[in-house]
Amino acid sequence: MNFKTISANAIAPSSISLRCPTACELSKLAALHPGLNTKKHAQLVLRHNGFSANTANVEQLCESVARMLEIRSERKSQAGTERLRTDAIHARLNNLRKKAVTMAAKSCLRHGAAGGHLMTVKLTTEPGDVGYEVVMGANRDTYRGRFKGKLAREDHHNITVPFDWRTRVLKRGLAKAGGLLTLTAQQLVSHGDIELFQATWVEQGRGFQVNVRQGVIARHGSECFHAEDARNAIAGLVRKIACANDRILRGQTSCYELSAAAFVRKFERYGHLSVSARDAYACGAWACPNFCVNGSDFN
Repeated sequence: MNFKTISANAIAPSSISLRCPTACELSKLAALHPGLNTKKHAQLVLRHNGFSANTANVEQLCESVARMLEIRSERKSQAGTERLRTDAIHARLNNLRKKAVTMAAKSCLRHGAAGGHLMTVKLTTEPGDVGYEVVMGANRDTYRGRFKGKLAREDHHNITVPFDWRTRVLKRGLAKAGGLLTLTAQQLVSHGDIELFQATWVEQGRGFQVNVRQGVIARHGSECFHAEDARNAIAGLVRKIACANDRILRGQTSCYELSAAAFVRKFERYGHLSVSARDAYACGAWACPNFCVNGSDFN
């Protein structure tokens, strides 16, 4: 049944009904008349909608309106509280995201001029906004004593990363790949065991300045290589791994730290070598019971 919305200034109908409204009908009438605040208005609402305007029905309608307004007020209050709670959760999550970016930036890039530094992190959903900018400033409030009033430089770092930086970069272990800060990364098709990522990273420039680069990161295990394209990244990573595996042959490891097999690998390329007793004394091998002195020069 469709009910009418009746104003407080409406004319009373000539017809009189003896029908009493149900609880559901009272709720519908109350919803249509939230501003009902007098018994005369309640009588007009009941009579115009075909109900009896006796005292009991009028009081029930007024109670229905009051109950409806109370429920609406409670719902609005709960919605406001829930909104505040949701906003607080989002704020904490954003703080965690920004803190993770700041920690990675501080571990990779130069910061902390004499006058202080500030790192501002902005989260974005636009790929084109991703970047890193350093703005140098100065103040005259840092120094005291005889240097009071002298100019002190400040470095202000403005970092813009994707909203999902922790998922896109940090959880993939790319935040400090190769010692460079990664701003964003998108995984590409792997080349065998080599992972490839289309990425934007930051290189340390002169002083506190930085250079933002775009290209491909190739990764195998803990080794990474940055290049302009996938081909150069793969080739560079292969060379890097080969050099890392061959660092013993390049003399970067002390001979005292080598195993017997590694010692042979290091020196077999020199062919036959003569070892004198003086050499054995110098390296401490003379005290070893397995040292062979046959054919050694004791002079």
